Amino acid sequence: MIDFCTIFLIFLVFAIFLYLKNFFTPPSIKPKPAIQKKDYKRDTVYLYQYGRLKNCPSLSPFCMKIEILCRIYKIPYEIVECTTMRSRNGLLPFIELNGEHIADSALIEMRLKSHFKFPSLPTEQETQSMLLSKFTDTHLFFLLIRFKTAVDAFYETLLNGFGAPKYLNFIFVPILKAIVGKAVYNKCAGAIGDFEWNELDEFLHKDLEIIQNSMRGKFLFGEKITAADATVFSQLATVYYPFHNHNCDVINKDFPKVLEYMERVRKEVYPKDFTL
Repeated sequence: MIDFCTIFLIFLVFAIFLYLKNFFTPPSIKPKPAIQKKDYKRDTVYLYQYGRLKNCPSLSPFCMKIEILCRIYKIPYEIVECTTMRSRNGLLPFIELNGEHIADSALIEMRLKSHFKFPSLPTEQETQSMLLSKFTDTHLFFLLIRFKTAVDAFYETLLNGFGAPKYLNFIFVPILKAIVGKAVYNKCAGAIGDFEWNELDEFLHKDLEIIQNSMRGKFLFGEKITAADATVFSQLATVYYPFHNHNCDVINKDFPKVLEYMERVRKEVYPKDFTL
């Protein structure tokens, strides 16, 4: 009969083997999933995203940005609402273009720009546009989402998107708030640091001030809407229009020019169908 020490030794050797195998195995990216749209139309973008909201096209700024890019550059597109499908990276949005799966909104934007030949701004403005977009997606986003996920309405909106009956919100909202809220908190703390609410508010004001001071006309870079507007507006719209939260109070009270800008973009891109 095998004694306990022998079993423990076998287990230990097996655990060390698995650890070393994982340690010495180089990381590898997941393979692209199978294409969903087999009978695709040439040069049509199939945009896989979350379901549409009643008072805003999307709760996700990254999904909304891709739709706006398609609209302002007159790219044929079809929206495919997802419940369980996700990109190779486990996120939304992703697109399918001419039989290719493309994940991550930043990569999607680059591919669309290259394939559909987006017009470029003058060199200096193009650089400023890229920097402003990166700043918006990698700093302002984390401030906005901290305040966005602090209110119950965010989780109620998620549950409504999944078709959950409203009378069960009192059960599911606290559960979602504990799980999703904690995940958002950890991700934001890892990205921009761990701050108190008043400190986050200071950062939010400074970031919105940067947006406001960047405006060079009707839109960010003049009288014509550009890709930078798609990025900035999407981040702001998805926290301002769906439900009330601290971001709304700050924009309404301290940044009326930003709100006027948002309304101009909304009317330009969604003249008739911003709401259902």
